[in-house]
Amino acid sequence: MNDRRSSLWKQTSLVVVLVCVFGLTSCNEKSPETNTQTTQQPQDASVKHYQLTGRVIAVDKPNKSLTVDGDDIPGFMSAMQMPYDVKDPSLMDKLTPGDKISADVVVKGDDSWLENIKVTQPAPPAPKPSSALSLAQARAA
Repeated sequence: MNDRRSSLWKQTSLVVVLVCVFGLTSCNEKSPETNTQTTQQPQDASVKHYQLTGRVIAVDKPNKSLTVDGDDIPGFMSAMQMPYDVKDPSLMDKLTPGDKISADVVVKGDDSWLENIKVTQPAPPAPKPSSALSLAQARAA
């Protein structure tokens, strides 16, 4: 009877050990479906993004271009006035000369354009003619 218990004990122990080993190895391995879902797509290393702030000088919707008097962009360019392409012309719908903006300058190889354009301060309203100027014009007439 003792041999039978010993044999049963060995078989039970072996089954427990095999279940534990199987369980541990299955926890560490991921199925191919899981691996593809958790792996992030690498970003294109040739595309760089820079933060631009500045004042709109001109809006050229037909040519999908925006001229901006831009502030210094550390590590990219000094402050300067220059035209930028805008691939999505709807971003220019609410822009007027004089608006202060922030935007992302996207650079890919020799190509660059603006994205995520936001007005940070609208252009001041056009000044009304002063009453002295109006009086002088009225006297001249």
